[in-house]
Amino acid sequence: MRLLVEMGLILTLSFLMINATKAQTATDTASAKSVMMQATFPGGAEGWTKYLQQHLRAEVGAENLKVKRHHTVTQTVTVSFLVNKNGKISEVKVANPDEVHPKLAEEAVRVIKQGPDWIPATINGNPVVYRQKQNISFAVTAE
Repeated sequence: MRLLVEMGLILTLSFLMINATKAQTATDTASAKSVMMQATFPGGAEGWTKYLQQHLRAEVGAENLKVKRHHTVTQTVTVSFLVNKNGKISEVKVANPDEVHPKLAEEAVRVIKQGPDWIPATINGNPVVYRQKQNISFAVTAE
């Protein structure tokens, strides 16, 4: 039986601005002139995808997912993390730990924690803390 290993990357552009003061939040949401820029990976979405493809160990799926002949098993790890005002990544955690193999979750967290600094999110040019979510799918096919 031959195993084919694929790694799918699904960028999720969900976010959550946190640690903004109530006054700033009220002013920003009420003002038609406020401008919010999301946190971005250096090189944008294409750079982020390339980074993940180069640094994730796709074979973790083959080593840990049991697949019957002529079947495919896919598990998607949803990772949530903060990008702080300086672009540093913190609070990396798996949002769906009960739905994925622990080794896949561990691999997804590892690669995100080891990533380079991001360009921080801003509101009206002022850096703010930003929550990012990333789905990483591991697919294994047995022929």
